[in-house]
Amino acid sequence: MPHQPKKRFGQHFLRDEGVLFQIIELSRLSGSDRVLEIGAGDGTLTRRLLEAGAHVTAVELDRDILPLLQRLSREYGRLKIIEGDAMKIDHFSLPTPMKVISNLPYQIASGIIAGLSSRPDWFPLMVVMVQREVGMRLAAEPGGKDYGTLTLWVGHRYQVEIKRFVPPESFSPPPKVDSALLLLTARKAPLVQVEDEEIYFSLIHQAFSMRRKTILNNLRSWTLPKGERLDWLNVLETARIETRRRAETLSAEDFARIAHAVQL
Repeated sequence: MPHQPKKRFGQHFLRDEGVLFQIIELSRLSGSDRVLEIGAGDGTLTRRLLEAGAHVTAVELDRDILPLLQRLSREYGRLKIIEGDAMKIDHFSLPTPMKVISNLPYQIASGIIAGLSSRPDWFPLMVVMVQREVGMRLAAEPGGKDYGTLTLWVGHRYQVEIKRFVPPESFSPPPKVDSALLLLTARKAPLVQVEDEEIYFSLIHQAFSMRRKTILNNLRSWTLPKGERLDWLNVLETARIETRRRAETLSAEDFARIAHAVQL
C-alpha cells in the first residue's frame, strides 16, 4: 500500500521526472561521492541518487516510511538511513565531504541551509528544493525586500543560483506554494575578507533588526560583543556609508568596510 503523505511532516513528494533528472544532472555525481539527503520521504529522489552511483546518507523523521527506504538499502547496499529530526542531528559528525541533495521540508529549509553553510569544506555543493520565498531570499541582491541576514550569511561562503521554479503540480500532494530548485556552490574564498567574522555577522544582524530604520539608528543601539560602545557617526563616515541608508541597500563589501572601521 502506498505511503500516505503526512501534513505534520510537510511531506510533498517530488514526482516530476524532468525536475528529478535536472537535480541529478546538477549534482555531478560519481561513484565516489557521498550524499546527504535530508527528508528522504518515499525514496523517489533517493533511488535516483543510488542509480547514479552515490553513497547516500538519508535522514527521515517519519517512522512509517522507513520500510520503503530499508528496501532500497537492501537493494543497493550504499544507503545509510538515519531516523530522526534533521534539525537535531549532528551533521558535522558524518563522513565528509558530502554533497547535500534534498527536497527539503519547507519548515526547516532555512535553518538546515544556514547551519550547513558554515562549513563549505565539508559540504562543497548543495542541490536543494525549497519554498520559492526562501529561494528568493537566498539569491537576493541588495535593494529589495528579500535581501537580508540569510542572504549575507549563506552568500558569504556559497554562490547561490536559482536553477528553476517548480510548480505545485510537480509534487504529490501539491503544496500551496511554488518551489525553487537551488544550486549552492562553495566559494574558494569568502565573499569578503574581514578581520573578525563574529563582529561582521553580529553587525549585519543588528543592521537588519528593524528594516524600516536607517543603518545609523539600528547600529546606535548595538553593543559590541565585548561591551564597547562606538561613535557610529564616525564609524560610518570612516567606512564611507551614508547614515540615512537602510541595511537592505548595503552590499557585503559595504558591511565589510563598516566591520573594518569598527576595529580601527
